Amino acid sequence: MDPLIDRGEYAALAYCTYLNQASLGLIPRTSVEASVRFLTDVAQHGNLRLSDQAEARVLDGLRTAAAELLGAPVSSVAVVGGASEGLGQLAALLASAGGEVVLVPSDFPSVTYPWLAAHGRLGMGIRWVRDTPDHDLTLSLGDAISERTTVVCVSAVQYATGSQIDVAAVVARARDVGARVVVDVTQMAGAAPVTMTHWGVDALVCSGYKWLSAPAGVALLAMTEDLAAATPVIVGWKGSATPFDFTPQDLTLAADARRFELSTMSYSAAMGLLTSIKLLTGVGLTAISEHASQLAADLAEQAAPLGWAPYRALGDRSASGHIVSLRHPAATAGDVQAALARQHNISTSSRSGGIRVSLHAYNSSHDIRVLAQALASVSPP
Repeated sequence: MDPLIDRGEYAALAYCTYLNQASLGLIPRTSVEASVRFLTDVAQHGNLRLSDQAEARVLDGLRTAAAELLGAPVSSVAVVGGASEGLGQLAALLASAGGEVVLVPSDFPSVTYPWLAAHGRLGMGIRWVRDTPDHDLTLSLGDAISERTTVVCVSAVQYATGSQIDVAAVVARARDVGARVVVDVTQMAGAAPVTMTHWGVDALVCSGYKWLSAPAGVALLAMTEDLAAATPVIVGWKGSATPFDFTPQDLTLAADARRFELSTMSYSAAMGLLTSIKLLTGVGLTAISEHASQLAADLAEQAAPLGWAPYRALGDRSASGHIVSLRHPAATAGDVQAALARQHNISTSSRSGGIRVSLHAYNSSHDIRVLAQALASVSPP
């Protein structure tokens, strides 16, 4: 199976087999060029090329592209500096002294840390739901939601195991008790379709530098109309309805999610993200998801005789098709990951006791064969 995106678009693939997208993702050449072009223009010409009016509109194209990517209205989208910023803003809005949040203890820390802070600051309750291979994660989350639950905050796909939830089902269960749902789609957007409106979630957050293949320094925040109308706990000058009017004694926030945008940010990273989104949506997110799922099935088949198995069976509803965490009963993941890199020039990650293989549009059947051959040489007998 050939890659969906020409491998020449990604410079790093010239010297290694890259199966580590879910860490620091590769950036397409065209996206790098867009970022550098913007940065160079501002560096050499400053406000001669970037007037106040132009800066006020500089993120408009990205908001529009992000709305299409996330299946959300444009008015619901804010461009922020990082996923942690967006998750922190949402937690600050939704945390309460008498509330309880449902979390996954092995989730990425940016998802859980704001709620740990709310627990320490307000005494907000926390209900932990473990991600285990013998339980459907969606059902486990649903079972944990109770009349005490006020918020569910979870990643759509778990970064370490590849476990995936049925977001719409979690939302439906949360609505039974009047709870809000915040979903981090960092490990899904760019690898599979995302739809805020269909899912019915209250908010989505997504980093730009992972599956969306953009530079660090930019992320996306999308939220329902009522949340977008709330006053952010942290307010910046760019959240004004007319930021370049400079009215320090009069707080007039934007009428939509733009009020959550804080300040001058990495516009060059935003230009790279816009270019990457156009590239990925042009290929088609369903096609990318199906491509990765087929590669994952090939990987599971070729790795099985070597004693390696996915954290979840790939036919499991709770298994994603683009992040596969391979486990071996006698192998130490960190040692195997290091050996793959050192001896075979294969880039993977070791996370939570597994070798995490992240499959994207630029990967191919050849990558899977190379990885399987390398695992044969470094696996325990």
